[in-house]
Amino acid sequence: MEVVNYMRVRFFIFLVLFVFALGQSSLFAQGTCPSPCPSPSPSPSTGLQFEISPYAGFIWNGNNDAVGSFMNTQILGVRGGGYVTSAFEIGGNWSWNNHFQPKPEDTTAAFAGNLGFPQASVRSNLWELEFTYNFGSRGLFGHAIKPYLVAGAGGIRTNMKNGNVFVLNNTFIDVPGVSPATLRTAEANGTLHSIVPGANTTNGVAFVTNPTGTGSTVVVANDVFRDNSTFFTFSYGGGLKLARVWGPLGFFGDIRGRTIPNLFNGHGTNLLELSAGLNFAWGEK
Repeated sequence: MEVVNYMRVRFFIFLVLFVFALGQSSLFAQGTCPSPCPSPSPSPSTGLQFEISPYAGFIWNGNNDAVGSFMNTQILGVRGGGYVTSAFEIGGNWSWNNHFQPKPEDTTAAFAGNLGFPQASVRSNLWELEFTYNFGSRGLFGHAIKPYLVAGAGGIRTNMKNGNVFVLNNTFIDVPGVSPATLRTAEANGTLHSIVPGANTTNGVAFVTNPTGTGSTVVVANDVFRDNSTFFTFSYGGGLKLARVWGPLGFFGDIRGRTIPNLFNGHGTNLLELSAGLNFAWGEK
């Protein structure tokens, strides 16, 4: 938690310094303009403009009622698109998340891991179609700073390391009058389903003495991440672009919310994403 807080503080210090530097640059540009300042001339419309933006960012996850909170972590990605009008842009977004899984302190997943259920490292690839509306730009050292709104929709696909299953949650089945040792023997002999019909043991099973001491509790996997599983997602937000600072090179900063409406059993998960990176723009609008 101290590491996460340190990364948050460092990220927000960077944003403050970026805004401060932007303001100072704007003042400098105003101070060096000859008097009277000439009015900027609009550029003629001569063809297609397109952009590509590699970036890094950080996500904060909300709580999921079924499987608890996921890890807050960094993301890496790239966005790009082309203008279909002077303001409207259609493009795509890809990002990679190295820790698309519950926090270590999440009780349900931790309990499953302590019982020996498989818990591979879960990464994810996000792909989505984006629609961006760019508002009018303002000159800065002969370059343009543009606010924008963005919305996207696509999928998040899991990618496992050190295994192909991550058990997030468990189902508990009481078996009165039967000891854990008897159940283990039945599992070894392939007769467990005659004692506990319907128990799904595909992703492992554990046996513990039930709280009353009169029998056993069979623990089986419930919610499970599998390799190459895909979940629908959509995002919404906005940001700023500082275009063509050096040739085609500029910068951007972006803040957006993200929703995964059905991560498990109808339970939605919400995320906050902050990102910043380079913006390469070519062509003329």
